[in-house]
Amino acid sequence: MLSNPRIATLAALSLGVMACSEPAGPPPQPVVTPIDSTTAASIRARVTFAGKVPEPIELNMRSARGCADLHPEPVFHQPVVTRDGALADVLVYIKNGLGERVFQFPTDPVVIDQVGCLYKPRVAALMTGQPLEFVNSDTEAHNVRGKPNVARSWNFMMSRQKTRRTVYFSKPEVGIQVGCDVHPWMSATVSVLAHPYFAITDAKGLAVLSNLPPGEYTVAAWHETLGEREQKITLAAKGAGEVSFAF
Repeated sequence: MLSNPRIATLAALSLGVMACSEPAGPPPQPVVTPIDSTTAASIRARVTFAGKVPEPIELNMRSARGCADLHPEPVFHQPVVTRDGALADVLVYIKNGLGERVFQFPTDPVVIDQVGCLYKPRVAALMTGQPLEFVNSDTEAHNVRGKPNVARSWNFMMSRQKTRRTVYFSKPEVGIQVGCDVHPWMSATVSVLAHPYFAITDAKGLAVLSNLPPGEYTVAAWHETLGEREQKITLAAKGAGEVSFAF
């Protein structure tokens, strides 16, 4: 009988059925819609936060000594990362206006590392078809469970240090939850877009979308706990538009 709950969890995961997102391997590049770079425009987005910032939550790692020993000081979870009114870790993306345009996806992977029993980065975004690579830099064993609503879910073990696993997506979805059953405090969000017009705000709350064809667009700003805001904008040829979102 397995008395250690972490060992029991690992054993159950090793016997479970593992499902991956679709497609299982690298998809072929689509026939793309050309963008005229001589008329391309851009959008500069600024995202701010006003009000009381939620109190950070201390992460309890005591159930996994190998994780706790990596952090001599307490570790806190704070999804609302703000400084001087600027809001970081917000996904800014084109929600509507691209029509039937098709775009080539990058072949370089977006990498999420498991280091110190935490995900780095904790908020990530990529295109459909682009590889999403998980890395385990810890000596601790992890499993990676993804819970999309559109694609198939996935759940796989990464029991050895320096192991890597890759998943692909054929359909867009914003805010896919990722977690580890072995270490339940670990959490990340992954967003998948069908186009390259997205960015995650930096510490100054800024994001830039470049090489957009002129037209009318709906720009969205999504935050994992604060929700989503939308704003419409019309871009002229070679235009440089600006949008602001307040949470």
